[in-house]
Amino acid sequence: MDKGGYFDLTDLDVASDLRRDTVNALTELGVTIEYSHHEVAPSQHEIDMRYDDALKMADNVITYRVTVKEIARMHGVYATFMPKPIFGENGSGMHVHQSLFKGEKNAFFDAKAEGGLSDTAKRFVSGQLKHAKEMIPVLAQWVNSYKRLVPGYEAPVYIAWSRRNRSALIRVPMYHPGMEKATRCELRCPDPACNPYLAFAAMLNAGLEGIEKNYEFSPQMEQNLYHLSDDERKALGIESLPDNLGAAVANLENSELMRKALGDHVYSRFIALKKKQWDEYRIQVTDYELRNLLPIL
Repeated sequence: MDKGGYFDLTDLDVASDLRRDTVNALTELGVTIEYSHHEVAPSQHEIDMRYDDALKMADNVITYRVTVKEIARMHGVYATFMPKPIFGENGSGMHVHQSLFKGEKNAFFDAKAEGGLSDTAKRFVSGQLKHAKEMIPVLAQWVNSYKRLVPGYEAPVYIAWSRRNRSALIRVPMYHPGMEKATRCELRCPDPACNPYLAFAAMLNAGLEGIEKNYEFSPQMEQNLYHLSDDERKALGIESLPDNLGAAVANLENSELMRKALGDHVYSRFIALKKKQWDEYRIQVTDYELRNLLPIL
């Protein structure tokens, strides 16, 4: 549709019209939209929803996906939430901003703490970092998801947190005075093709586990993790997410936390279905193999 880049605004082209019509339709359906703009890759767009309770937000994600596809169809094009549809271009993520409230008070904010980040927030972040490998198959649940989760395309694969470093798995935005309710953490590894009900349950359970068990909060990682060697990351204790669905599901199989988060029935069925998907995928003969190996072997 276009060759636009991040925050590009091209006059009177079909992409701008499509995005505007999508925002208008979502607004009419009761989904509050805060921001809308062109993303980094060609024909890639971002539309950000205003925060809400977890269950309502999961409902909104489903409404969002159906609406985006329907408006695209009306414009004669196809919209996809496939995590990595085009080789060599940035994939599509679903960055999830999270905070916990007690009544009207943001439990993630502490005026006396450095950067305004409360102990509750620190333990919540620690829980998600500790259990990242266990919950990633729920947050990135397709074989294609792991084509996105590779270094070099703005996708987070290294298990660390930072305030400014977008190569880290979790970003904690800087606190601005008067914006206490905006104190939050941003998990950057989920993709928009996940089941939001299961994903949000997994994320909440991992964070709450960190609070309940008082997990130790690691120092923030200010270095660009993509620029470090494997040995340098190992020396810093920085681990990586699994690089394929099969390895991810193997981590999920040993997770009592995810069993609790999803419930026994969903947990066992999810694993069985994902194993089947991985087995079907790994025996495929790809165009890459035919193009590069058939002529010489």
